[in-house]
Amino acid sequence: MPLASRAARAYLDVCFFHPFADGNARSALLALVFVLAREDVRLERLGPLPFTSRRADDPDAAAELVRLVQVLLRRRATSPHA
Repeated sequence: MPLASRAARAYLDVCFFHPFADGNARSALLALVFVLAREDVRLERLGPLPFTSRRADDPDAAAELVRLVQVLLRRRATSPHA
């Protein structure tokens, strides 16, 4: 599975299964960053990622999240700090 898909899946899994109503987005973002870090990928900028919420049971939102992570990964690849 591509890295962007794995990271998005981790994010959505935590959003769906995390037990705290007020901590899901923060915990989900940490899960996404962890999946990327395991592959030695670090994002300098997260763009709108920490400011948008997504439902884990919405396939369109999941696909949109994967596309957003792909964009962030491409930007990282073209950044002089990558």
